Formats: sequence, structure tokens, C-alpha cells
Amino acid sequence: MDPLESLFGAAPDDLPAPLAHLYGGGLDLPRSVVFANFVSSIDGIAALHERPASSSLISGRDEGDRFVMGLLRAAADVVLIGAGTLRDHHGPWTAAAAFPDCADAFEAFRALETRTPAPRLAVVSASGDLDEARPALEGALVLTTARGKAAIPERVSAIAEVEVLGDGGGLGGGDVILSLREHGFERILTEGGPRLMAELFRAGVVDELFLSVSPVLAGGGELGAEHATIAPEVAFLPDEPVPGVLRSARRRGSFLFLRYGLGDGAAV
Repeated sequence: MDPLESLFGAAPDDLPAPLAHLYGGGLDLPRSVVFANFVSSIDGIAALHERPASSSLISGRDEGDRFVMGLLRAAADVVLIGAGTLRDHHGPWTAAAAFPDCADAFEAFRALETRTPAPRLAVVSASGDLDEARPALEGALVLTTARGKAAIPERVSAIAEVEVLGDGGGLGGGDVILSLREHGFERILTEGGPRLMAELFRAGVVDELFLSVSPVLAGGGELGAEHATIAPEVAFLPDEPVPGVLRSARRRGSFLFLRYGLGDGAAV
């Protein structure tokens, strides 16, 4: 993989040399932080309705995106996901699974920071609807409701740690993070999905967002709706993606000004 090019931002010396080379500098994460990692299309689509593992479709499984995913997992104490993400992806939620070429460097990074060999997996499920056949659940922390606990399969309860957060019908983002803090997790990485992210953002508990913008138009949304993409009522993904080529990237303050060539003839 070619190294990422650093356009601006801090570049401290806090990564092993192979990772710093590929990332274009250091990571500079606080010791205690809740950080999210997502990939979106140019027009801001991060998930496709009823399309399993749609993040991989949006990213095209780009090497750079996979590397950043692995690097962030390597820096985390715990990876927090929703039950829908568990159903859509096979896991495991480890750095090496995301980017195997850097498995040794990820391991060295975790050892340097005296972390466990792999981050723990935490799964949020208000309903308790979990697939007992998912190997990733072994040793995981499952956060659920009183009603959800009664629905969790016995095999899941036998291989995972199940914790009930309150008696209500749902799980608030603040309660989820508080529980993880009480378990001793300082660096909390969340990879969604969108429903869990909505709760975390609503609670105001996400400190940092790592966002990969994939050079593709996804389309979607309703024309005239309160929120829509730049291509409402037209669904390009999954069948008719419009590829893009980044022509330039400029910055003023916290604004990024990106220029894309679009369509099959845009490549240079």
C-alpha cells in the first residue's frame, strides 16, 4: 500500500516506524477518548438500507481505509458496535483482521502502549436479538436491557459477559459509555452502525470522528425532504455507482474544499 499523504495536522512520534510511514505521521490520540470511524460516499451516505455490510460496498474495500480501520483498532481498548453491525459483518473486530499486512506492527504498537493483544468487543442490543453462531461474541461484553437479557440465547450468555443497563426499553448513548468506563476502558472506538451512532451523538459523548470519504456517489433520499443527499431520488449504489477521481483538496480553517472528476471517463 502507498503511504497516506498528510495535508495538515499534528504528526507526533507516537507510532512504530512502519505505521507512522503508512499513516503519514503520528496518531496523537488522547489517553481517554471516545472516537468513531466511518466511511461515507461523496454525498454523505454511510449505510445502504437493507444492504448487509454496505460500508464495504461504499469503500470498495480500499487499502487505505482498511489500514486506518486497523490502526484505530490497534489504538483502542474496546471496539463498540451495534447488534446490526454484528449481524452484517463476520468479524473479528481486530486490527489484524482489518489489515493483515501490518499485523506485526499493530501488535508491536499495542505492546508499546501496554495494551491487551486485541481490543475487547462490546455489542449493544436492546432487544437481545443476537446470533449465537457468531464467533466474535466469545469473550465479548453485551450491553442490553432487562427485556433483552431474557431474549439472549443461552449459548451467548455462556460465552459472553451480559450486562443490563436499566429497566427501560432502549439504551442511551451516555449509559453505554458510562458502563464501558466502569469496566476500565479508556480509549473507546465505535464503528457503528448508524442507529448506535445516533444515540452516541445525541448523548454528546463522541470526542473525535475519523471519516474516510470514498470517491463514489451513492445517491438516495427524497426530493424536498428535510434531509437528502445531493442526488435525491436516484440510487446509484449498489448497481450503478458513479466513480470519482480526486482532483484537488484545499483547506480554509476546518473547511475542506474537494474537487472530483466524476464518471468512468474521469480517471487520469
